Amino acid sequence: MQTNESKINIIEDFEKEIKNLFEKYSKSKIFIISDENIVKNCFHFSHEIVNLKENTFILNAGESNKNLDNLSSIWEFLIKRKADKKSVILNFGGGVVCDIGGFAASTFKRGIKFINIPTTLLSQTDAAIGGKTGINFNSYKNEIGIINFPEQVLIFPEFIQTLDNEELFSGYAEMIKHGFISGKEFLDEVFAFIETENLQANIGKFRNLIERSVNIKLHFIKNDIFDSGERKLLNFGHTFGHAIESLFNETNRKITHGKAVAHGMIFELFLSNQKLNYSLKDFLDYSQKIIRIYGFLSFKKEDIKNIIDLMFHDKKNSDDKILTILLKETGIATFDNEISKKDIEESFNFYMQLSK
Repeated sequence: MQTNESKINIIEDFEKEIKNLFEKYSKSKIFIISDENIVKNCFHFSHEIVNLKENTFILNAGESNKNLDNLSSIWEFLIKRKADKKSVILNFGGGVVCDIGGFAASTFKRGIKFINIPTTLLSQTDAAIGGKTGINFNSYKNEIGIINFPEQVLIFPEFIQTLDNEELFSGYAEMIKHGFISGKEFLDEVFAFIETENLQANIGKFRNLIERSVNIKLHFIKNDIFDSGERKLLNFGHTFGHAIESLFNETNRKITHGKAVAHGMIFELFLSNQKLNYSLKDFLDYSQKIIRIYGFLSFKKEDIKNIIDLMFHDKKNSDDKILTILLKETGIATFDNEISKKDIEESFNFYMQLSK
């Protein structure tokens, strides 16, 4: 797969691909950004990476570490290690690593090359692809960043088998999202796989779903790199999802990005039904599937007020209006739909009824 900006490969022999990279770039010019979980679970897949410890910057794992302090530490690390314009950074990890690592590379010495090696399902199907880099700032997710494409993205599906269920299902949410905006065939296949298949026993089928999910994302970004039109559709579920995720992080309640987005899709399906006449049957069927997979979230009255406040900081907004993605039907999505405070409150009222 190829975009005009970076080459994306789904690979079968990880060690061979890494050796090819190390032959292409001088070892003294290669730097790795990773996190503590990847060091423990994935470094052993390549002797070359294990042997480059002195040029490896290791983050603590977790979304809270995608911050300005760690970004500054990465810059200091690169300066201390004498990185230069010819250096290349390997972002070896999940979405947090790819986001902050890509932003660090894009801004160090006005930009050096970087390669994403995503290790989570979420990053393989979404975060590592498309050139979005950045950090969270204060309580706002991805508030600071730029679009800059990696030289390559190397996707090795075997890494998925190192994930716990929480991380695996976080990634499934982005595949579900791709189904909602592309069509029922892929969406129903993803739901069927999640609900009935064994990942370890069906890695080949799963690999095919990853490749199709990646191609769906590429379809939406190829003609709209800077989010002015069709690419916005990839944010389905994210207007509510990002606000829910930020709220949970602020109040020390644990939630993955994918779980927040999965529930965000329920709210946006409700508004799709209300505003664009999206099928009530499909809305209820798919909402129940999401709740069966991801459980039900509890919200207090104060939570809803805080979520509304957070939604006013969403990057898709314009002229102080909350704008979101809504569906006319599965596979036909629309962007820049204005929603009101009342719409949001009605969405939460209906969501609470789904638990009964």
